[in-house]
Amino acid sequence: MNKEVLNQMETLMEAMQMVEQDIRDYGWMVEKISSLKEQERIRDKNAGKLIAAGTAAYGLSASLPKAKNVNSDPTHREARKGLRHWERCLRYKRKIEMLEKAVSELKDERERIVIEGLLDGEKNYMIAQELNVTRQTVHEIKKAAIRNLAITMYLKDL
Repeated sequence: MNKEVLNQMETLMEAMQMVEQDIRDYGWMVEKISSLKEQERIRDKNAGKLIAAGTAAYGLSASLPKAKNVNSDPTHREARKGLRHWERCLRYKRKIEMLEKAVSELKDERERIVIEGLLDGEKNYMIAQELNVTRQTVHEIKKAAIRNLAITMYLKDL
């Protein structure tokens, strides 16, 4: 086989694995986004208490030397933590939106039903009953759908 063809096949296989992982992680990412938003809401509610508790403006602790290159400011730590959570939430949202858009663009209705069922957490046998096909057929439809999603999501130029 041509080396270029092998490289394209390898790239397609990697993209298909990424799509399978995205489908498996979909429910978890949706739940994590709502969890991060709830944590952010609680953190915003308690922000004033954290700032007041971590500031030593008077007394012996205010005169003690601080370690160099170590940020012990609780406000800064909370701000960094909040920024990491916000960035993680944005990554999850982008991935979810990209997956949902690609699924909505699937041309084969059976492929769309199979992938939407998987995104909803249904098992293969449940999807097979809904489509009135065997589990093996669902598996084959899933493989074809994942290939199409991989091309749509990650390999637009292939």
